[in-house]
Amino acid sequence: MTKDELLRAFADAYEQLMATATEAERRGVTNSDDGWGPREVVAHLAGWEMMATVRVPAVAGGMAPIEFADEAQNQVMNDAINGAFVALVGDQPLEAICGVLRRAYRQDVAFLQTLDERFFQPGEYVYERTYGIIEHCQEHSEMLIPAAS
Repeated sequence: MTKDELLRAFADAYEQLMATATEAERRGVTNSDDGWGPREVVAHLAGWEMMATVRVPAVAGGMAPIEFADEAQNQVMNDAINGAFVALVGDQPLEAICGVLRRAYRQDVAFLQTLDERFFQPGEYVYERTYGIIEHCQEHSEMLIPAAS
């Protein structure tokens, strides 16, 4: 997958997820199989993408990615951050939360477009993170779709 194809798939994944979440909400879905509803799913991704607007440029600039050696520590940290993102949206409408996600991912795409092709090779942080987001959006969409049916 070329850099341009990857970035297009990244943006499309977010747009598809937001469309799926909007449809699920329209159908009255409040929780998916993972216990999160459409608003929580979008808030979770919006928060991580907002953090990425700082983290990805830092890693691309040479900073080591922040990861704990222990998977349990990573899970605790991820759960805490996800909980904070979801709590921060409060009663905001899904449309507003989608707007936050859209602004954040577009800012990230604009930055990623400035990077050299070498960052978009399998095994490189930028590639793996970008590709991982595509898969993560798909997972969340699949969780919301059965609930929306």
